[in-house]
Amino acid sequence: MKVRKKVTKADPKTVFRRSKAWKTFREKIRKMQRKDPVTGSPLTKGFNLHHLDLNPANYTNIEDDSRFIGVNSTTHDVIHYFFGDSQRKNDWRTRIARITEILELMEELNKN
Repeated sequence: MKVRKKVTKADPKTVFRRSKAWKTFREKIRKMQRKDPVTGSPLTKGFNLHHLDLNPANYTNIEDDSRFIGVNSTTHDVIHYFFGDSQRKNDWRTRIARITEILELMEELNKN
């Protein structure tokens, strides 16, 4: 089961995500992008506008569209799972390679 970090109403990220500027920017990205880039599925109503730049100092900087990507909820979870926390960031390529091996084995075993 996924455990979410407890967020208080005063959390600056939460406050920012409730702002008109964020909501307008999020809608702009949704209209430009339309599809989840990983699955190709249409972005859902509750899609995540993912910050590609994880520096907290840049969290509210919405001047550059290229620092954000719209993804559906599961894709967002997978991105964070593989990129991981600061102690594992440099190892995401290894984890992707390992999961690829498993998926290829499953593909081979399930050809029929």
